Amino acid sequence: MKLREILNEDLAYIKFKYDNYKNDPTPRVKVLDTEYPGIKGQKTYGQRKDILGWNLNYFKNKRYAKRAIDDIESFAKLLSANKDEVYRRIKYFFPEQAQFIRRYMKKHVNGLKQRKGVFWRNVTYPDIKKFNREAF
Repeated sequence: MKLREILNEDLAYIKFKYDNYKNDPTPRVKVLDTEYPGIKGQKTYGQRKDILGWNLNYFKNKRYAKRAIDDIESFAKLLSANKDEVYRRIKYFFPEQAQFIRRYMKKHVNGLKQRKGVFWRNVTYPDIKKFNREAF
């Protein structure tokens, strides 16, 4: 891994075609978790591993939203925060994002691409750069 990649490591930014959509068939998502089991108490809790992230298509200013989420996440990473703490910090410092977090079922995702630099590249689930450390 290059030093530049280590310094600029943000949450994964992906796009895909989603079959099970209500409003947006082609979301662009900042991924918080690629193995999201759900909320305790849901009838599907722990039965499937979904993608959890913010759909940037819903924001009026996508560039600002993307930058704000990454800045808050990188600061939380410096403090060795886990995913729950990262989410709480983003929710506190950027409250308008809370309504745009979505859970996507992997079986309905097609054509998964991740943005690396300027280009979108085809990836698979194991290849997605996750916010994953020993703390999780």
